[in-house]
Amino acid sequence: MADKSNEIFCPVTATTSLLGQKWTLEIIRSLIDGKKRFNELSQALGGLNARTLSTRLKSLEAEDIVERRTLSSIPPWVEYELTEKGRALNEVIESMATWGRRWIQPPKKQKQRAKTKA
Repeated sequence: MADKSNEIFCPVTATTSLLGQKWTLEIIRSLIDGKKRFNELSQALGGLNARTLSTRLKSLEAEDIVERRTLSSIPPWVEYELTEKGRALNEVIESMATWGRRWIQPPKKQKQRAKTKA
C-alpha cells in the first residue's frame, strides 16, 4: 500500500475530483436558485435516475456542500439546500461559464440529409 502522507496536496486536483463526478455540478447549479425537494431536483435535472441523484446528494452532504432537511416523516418531506460552502461554488461555476463562452464553440448543427424516394 502506498504511503500518501508524503504527497503534495493540490487544491485544483481535489476540487476537480469532487466536482468532476457526473451530475454533481448540475445538482449544485440547480440548487443555486434555492432549496428543492428530491423530486423537484430530479425533474429539473431531466435524465438523472433516483439512485444516482441520491448517491450524489449523500456525497455532497458528506462534504458539507448540501444540507438535507427533513420537514415531515409522514408523508416524507425532505428538502435540499446549498450550505455557505456550496453557495461559494457559484463563483467557480460562473468562472467556468465565462471561460467556456470565450474559448469553446458550440457544436455546429448537423444538416439533415434530404430523404429521397428510390
